[in-house]
Amino acid sequence: MPAGRSPTEPPRRRLVGPKFWSGVVGVPLLLVLLYHGGWVLFVPSVAAMLIGMEEFYRGVERQGVRPTRLVGYVCGAGIFAATQFVARDPAWRSGAITTCVAGAVLLSMMAQFRRPAGSSVIANTGATVFGVVWIALLFSFFLRLRAIPLTGLPGVPADGLRDRMGVIFLVIAGVWLQDNAAQLIGRAFGTRKPWPLVSPNKTWEGCAGGLLACLVATIGIGGGIGLPVLHMIALGFTMGILGQFGDFCKSLIKRELGIKDFGSILPGHGGILDRFDSLLFAMPVACLYFRLFILAP
Repeated sequence: MPAGRSPTEPPRRRLVGPKFWSGVVGVPLLLVLLYHGGWVLFVPSVAAMLIGMEEFYRGVERQGVRPTRLVGYVCGAGIFAATQFVARDPAWRSGAITTCVAGAVLLSMMAQFRRPAGSSVIANTGATVFGVVWIALLFSFFLRLRAIPLTGLPGVPADGLRDRMGVIFLVIAGVWLQDNAAQLIGRAFGTRKPWPLVSPNKTWEGCAGGLLACLVATIGIGGGIGLPVLHMIALGFTMGILGQFGDFCKSLIKRELGIKDFGSILPGHGGILDRFDSLLFAMPVACLYFRLFILAP
């Protein structure tokens, strides 16, 4: 006990904690990776995806499930490679990604001929394939959003920063500000809980605050790079809802597995899945929205 402190005095709270320092280091690093793209972004993205899959597979093993890790890792890396390097031919890219998902089903089923005694074929195969789809496939939209060009859109100035990372930065900022606002407002004003058995700390007030924060961020950043305000309202509202459902669904899985966090690689946040859970639901819809309504001829 530090000198001069009463044994009954509660410990002093630190002004800044691990979560703060993770942001100080992580946010500038992420911006650098997003700006450069290419291999500079691809390699860390694959590494983060594989860590997320390992977190999930390690979690399901607590319940006696035995996923086929190697199959999941190879198929997940294949999805990322197809997304990054076959982007100019959508038909080939879709075929390659479909092959990776189908390969995960086929190979993980074949691996069950040598499964541990007493383990379930369905559970083992299902966990392997679910890891590929939930983590690798949804996470691959991170690279797709980075590849969406804004050059040539009416009212969008040609600028290196906007063209390189405008879309993915818009989505990440909107969803992460939603996460932080929901947590802060929920702690300060939250009283009513939507699904206490799923996520006991989430409140309706926090959800509303998070949705508002996502809307404001999306409108502000999107308007700043010349994107239509009405589209930004629709996109911000959609991401604000789906991002929070992504968080709730992750909580469902954690309750099922009996864990607090998926990992500890990000101090103050937990694991990769604890930090990117909301984005996994928001990114595919944001990508589809841009392709259908903003970039469509």
